Amino acid sequence: MRGHVVMIASINTRNIIAIFAILLSFNNLAYAQYIKYSDDGGDAKLVKNGVINTSKPFIRVIFAEEGDNFFPPYEIIHRNDTLFLSHGIIDQRSEILCVPSPGMSYFYVKDARGSQRMVKIVRSRSVWPNTIATLILLVLGVSAYFLWKYRKRMKERHASDLLMRASQKHTKKYECVTVLFADIQGFTKIAEHMNPDQLVDELDRYFIFFDELAEKFGVEKIKTIGDAYMCAGGVPEDDSANPIEVALVGLGMIDYVKERRLQDKGFWNIRVGLNTGPVISGNLGHKKKVFDIWGDSVNTASRMESSSEPGEVNVSDNTYLKIRDYFDCEHRGRMPVKYKGEIDMYFVKRLKPIYAEPGSIYKPNEVMMLKIQILKITDFEEDIRKEIIRKNGGGMEKIFSMMIQSLDMLSRANHLTDEDYVVCRISAILSFVQSVFAKEYKSDAAFVAEKLSKLRLSSEQMELVLKVVTNVIQKVEPQGIIEQVIYDARYSYLSRADLGSVLTQWFEAEQEKNKHISKKDWYAQQKYLLENVKYYTETARRMADVPFANQIEIIEILVAA
Repeated sequence: MRGHVVMIASINTRNIIAIFAILLSFNNLAYAQYIKYSDDGGDAKLVKNGVINTSKPFIRVIFAEEGDNFFPPYEIIHRNDTLFLSHGIIDQRSEILCVPSPGMSYFYVKDARGSQRMVKIVRSRSVWPNTIATLILLVLGVSAYFLWKYRKRMKERHASDLLMRASQKHTKKYECVTVLFADIQGFTKIAEHMNPDQLVDELDRYFIFFDELAEKFGVEKIKTIGDAYMCAGGVPEDDSANPIEVALVGLGMIDYVKERRLQDKGFWNIRVGLNTGPVISGNLGHKKKVFDIWGDSVNTASRMESSSEPGEVNVSDNTYLKIRDYFDCEHRGRMPVKYKGEIDMYFVKRLKPIYAEPGSIYKPNEVMMLKIQILKITDFEEDIRKEIIRKNGGGMEKIFSMMIQSLDMLSRANHLTDEDYVVCRISAILSFVQSVFAKEYKSDAAFVAEKLSKLRLSSEQMELVLKVVTNVIQKVEPQGIIEQVIYDARYSYLSRADLGSVLTQWFEAEQEKNKHISKKDWYAQQKYLLENVKYYTETARRMADVPFANQIEIIEILVAA
């Protein structure tokens, strides 16, 4: 390497050298200057006889015109095995970075007048241990950077895989879904003679109203295809009232179109078709996922729409059987359907007068809303059963089912109105969960609130439910028939003839959940209930199979066994 300098050409190499120099600076390095230098970080000292004494591994040599006898530019013309990280010509105020070898290093410079000088760097210890350590730090830093980039890329890929798997998991089969198709009559011909902006504005106005209508009745919009509108009830969550709600949406669409025609604000007309049956749902696509449904029931709904007439809601016999108690329908007879043969079809004309708001064909009154709530309570009950009871204590599921069965019987026997029955059943479910699973209920409260909102209870109903649940949990004396029915239904299992079998299965289930449960203490709680419980309704007393006093003997036998 005599007579020349290592040239730095690559910008990447320069970046690495800069990082290397920064790392070395953290090693408490001293800076030696040609003519002046400092080892201890204090004032710079003159270089005596051209010799720099230092024990530091990295040297920065600064050529300064001021105070020295040389004239720039300086040219490095010779050196021993010292490594220079600079160009061969050093101008005024320029610096060179060098890594001298252990012991003594030197280099010669020549100024503009041709004078030569030698600089000796005397080193008291080896430079390489610190240099190697610094190089290792540099390698580790670069490696960490590339590892971070690799992990980031793998994390993004992993997130993409999770999204794909999640979309696959969301694929689900539903047994009872009502699908609605709506289509504008003669849209193709209308589009040929209508201003495009006006066409889009008018279509948008219709679809916005359809969206609001679907949201009002809890129906899921699936998609629009041109002038066709598709929605479905019973997805993505099960809804026992979905045939009624989708029929209300269909009638609302027809009513809206008729009103616009009467007001001379629209000249379009639509056909609507409905069908109820099983479907499969899932998310389609990779970058932009779309929720959709498939199945024979969807195809049949499309056939109902194409077989309908302008201004009519056409339904299959599957849907008719589920809504006939609430709507006035007109039988059309058996009609031919492509690929289906002949199917019974019906026009849905309006809600029955007893269930409709005055002057409306599709707006439900309070009586109808109670009917819908009663249907939805079944879904609420099943959601609570799956999410809380089975998850936190499967042994209580049988007791819960017994309570619901007794509640229905006692409600009918005591002639509860629909309004009282809704409050009674919801309060019974909530009080059961909160009293039995008090600890678990805190973590599931958000889930319960979400499911409860699906029932669309009025503020008066919510206030009454809160009052009843509070009284039942605090075990105050029942006030009114609703609380009496709940109390009697809750403890109806205690008077069953098969109490021994029920309690044995219950205890075994609880023992699987908690291995340290005390059999004696657990049965003592049941004995305490038998000694203090009483029924408040005459129906519950008549339905009791065995008196409470006789059941205490069964408890004692179970404990002894």
